[in-house]
Amino acid sequence: MARLVQNYGIFINAEPTAVYDYLADFTKHGEWSEGLNVEAVSEGPTEVGSEFKSVGKQFRKDVANDIKVIEAQRPSRLAFVASADGTDFLQEIDLSESGGGTRLQRRLSFDANPLLKIIFDLVIGPFFAGPTMNKALRNFKAKLEES
Repeated sequence: MARLVQNYGIFINAEPTAVYDYLADFTKHGEWSEGLNVEAVSEGPTEVGSEFKSVGKQFRKDVANDIKVIEAQRPSRLAFVASADGTDFLQEIDLSESGGGTRLQRRLSFDANPLLKIIFDLVIGPFFAGPTMNKALRNFKAKLEES
């Protein structure tokens, strides 16, 4: 297996606490990530151990994920594992104050067979995953900056 890692980032004109609070409300992820619906499994605020279920579209197909929060350090870091079809997708999000706003860095990583890694690096990442993730981050930014 090979570890596939993709990094994304964006500047948001909002304070880190506001960015974190909106991001940590997983049930609102569908507001900025098209075709995504997330429901809480756990009750209460998002913290380590909180669980969610999501259904989203990938290549026009519904994909269900079980989500578990593994780090929750308000207002600087949120990490979770989204599991689908036997694959664990680790998402690590770091927030830092920058120029009167917040710099958001998102790292997605998962284990893939070497052939899939090559295909992802050459085709899926640049033409599908990257543009989709960047669009979601732009939508996230717009939602926060309009409030």
